[in-house]
Amino acid sequence: MAATVAAVPADTAAQQACKAADGHRLAGSLDRAKALYESVKASDGDQRCAVDGLRLVTEARQDAAELVTAGQLMIRSGDLASAESKFDAALRLDAASAAAAAGIARVSDLESRPLPTAVSNGDRFYRDWGLPLGRLVVVAAIGLLVLYALAGLCSRWLVKVDAIAWPVWIRRTMGSVGAFLLFAAAVMAPLFAMFSPFTPTWTECWVGTLVIALVGLGAAALVLCAARGDERQRWRALLLALGIVTLAGVLSVLLSSALSYDVRLMFVHITLTAIGVLLTAAAFGQNLRLQVEVQQSDGSVNAASSDYLLARMKGLGTETPQSLHKASSTPGNSPLSQIPVEELSVLPAGKVVGTLTRLFFALRPDLTWRARVTLVDDNRVATSLSRNGQHAAGAVFSRPDLYLPEDQDKERAKAQMLTGAAAFILVELSAVHEELQDGLYGASQWRSVALQVIASSKSLLAEDESRDATKVQLLARAVNEDPKNELALFEYLWAAYGLQPHEETDFGGFARAIDEQYHRCQVSTVSDKHEGWMPLKIRILYSSATQWLNGYANAGDHDTVADRAAMLTSARESTDELDRLCDPSKVAWKGKTMQRDQAAMHPHARNLLDGFDALQETTRAGQTTAQHLHEGLPASPRLAYDHACTHMLIARRRDCGAEPRRQQLEYAIEDLRYAIVTEGDKQEAQGDPFFTELRSDPRFRRIVGMP
Repeated sequence: MAATVAAVPADTAAQQACKAADGHRLAGSLDRAKALYESVKASDGDQRCAVDGLRLVTEARQDAAELVTAGQLMIRSGDLASAESKFDAALRLDAASAAAAAGIARVSDLESRPLPTAVSNGDRFYRDWGLPLGRLVVVAAIGLLVLYALAGLCSRWLVKVDAIAWPVWIRRTMGSVGAFLLFAAAVMAPLFAMFSPFTPTWTECWVGTLVIALVGLGAAALVLCAARGDERQRWRALLLALGIVTLAGVLSVLLSSALSYDVRLMFVHITLTAIGVLLTAAAFGQNLRLQVEVQQSDGSVNAASSDYLLARMKGLGTETPQSLHKASSTPGNSPLSQIPVEELSVLPAGKVVGTLTRLFFALRPDLTWRARVTLVDDNRVATSLSRNGQHAAGAVFSRPDLYLPEDQDKERAKAQMLTGAAAFILVELSAVHEELQDGLYGASQWRSVALQVIASSKSLLAEDESRDATKVQLLARAVNEDPKNELALFEYLWAAYGLQPHEETDFGGFARAIDEQYHRCQVSTVSDKHEGWMPLKIRILYSSATQWLNGYANAGDHDTVADRAAMLTSARESTDELDRLCDPSKVAWKGKTMQRDQAAMHPHARNLLDGFDALQETTRAGQTTAQHLHEGLPASPRLAYDHACTHMLIARRRDCGAEPRRQQLEYAIEDLRYAIVTEGDKQEAQGDPFFTELRSDPRFRRIVGMP
């Protein structure tokens, strides 16, 4: 029987090459295997075996790298045997792995060493941990500084000079996210390169893409939330940059399937870094930090004037003669400027130091505002304000421009001009940082603010017989310049009535004018959350209450019982609102300045309420109707004066008996002995309508200096 044997087809060239490559791959010669797989051409037959082989080569390299990483971790933990087995396994997968060979050599070196000592352990710790971490920190710090400097440079293009600053919580949110992204970028770049903490896979790339989308869209949503209406036009550059960077980052990761996971993860890293730079630049560009510099006409820095301007920028409006002066005014004013102290700085004097400092501040990204004031001469000043290195505003003014009188004291004249420069800078800043407007009490014109501060400051007007008239003129011009400057209007009312002799003052008309201003202006409608308005509101309410009481005490025969009752009613309404604002149990202020004013003013409000309560008590002749308003000495001479006025108010009751009346007069005399100290106090008490009945008392006449 003839046997027929079927011919076995011979292997193709592709299959032969793949078999040879498989042998090298299994032997650990991955480079030779890769070369053979890549040599297979379409003309040699089916290339699928070559494609599968290249994939297996890549997986073998990754597995070997993971084994090397695991072996290095075991060395650090002290498990040398397990580490050696990991390195051996890595060499079986990739015989050319230099890291695996180095690991085995490291294990052999450690096994050959004698027992560890403190010195050897210290050397090993320094070599294995101290030196790498030191390099990591240095490289990360340099990278972080470079990224922050880049963010500072970008802020001038992303933030327009007239762009209104966002709410504080949005700025802090974006700044925090941006700072975190920059920190992560500066740390992860050297960390991944030095320690390879993990092997990138599709999971890391997918998570990175999701983070890019969330951060980019969230940042854009915050920008749209912060900038509304026409203001969004000023943030087009930021929105466009965020959109381009986010879209480019997402597409580069999703569409680059031909690239390795390392490269795709690098795209994620670069994209998040770019977003961090944009967010940080936007936050830096809206900071309130201000650096001031005053220079002479020759360009040299005037250190004394710079310090004065710096102090003025913080305490503008605090120096005023209208501190609580008996029953006529209120506690010391709060500053017009709400700029925190830590946000202000001054350029130091000296050519070398000044030059180095300018270089430092030029590279400092968080220093947004810079103000330069040039003293052209004794009467002229040029002021320039820049934001993020770009000119924002400027003004050139002189003493005649502000209608200031001639002053022979050159230093005082210079201080007046610097005060004008401080007012200009503050008002310009308030146009961008709206939170500063609360302290300006409606003012929007810097000339009005400057005139009001100069007129109200003790050291900025000459002490002569024309001072009061000059003050009224300057305050009148301040109101004319800006009728919405409610503080200037209030000061003008006080100054105008202050020119009248005390015995000729129409206290009821004065109180009525105060109330009309209060109900007509914005100060009566602002909510308690606008703490910057509260000092003026407290001043007006206290002045209204005391002047209505003065009108009641000074009422004549032409005033009816109904008129007097109306005066007391108006005074009580102002006192009730005043007590609400000054009582910590009713309103808790956040600012320290307001807390101090509240603590200082609360006893005065309580004294007024005690007086009204005493007036409402029923009395019987011959009996004491009210106790002394305080035990021992009062907290201050000012409060003692108020107590004396209240005792006199109680004594004026028609139903007050002879003995209670005498007792109230004794209380008033006792308080006046403690309250009246200066010549001004004596003059004030002589004309005060509350003390009309005491003017014939020899004790009162001795206290106030009457013959």
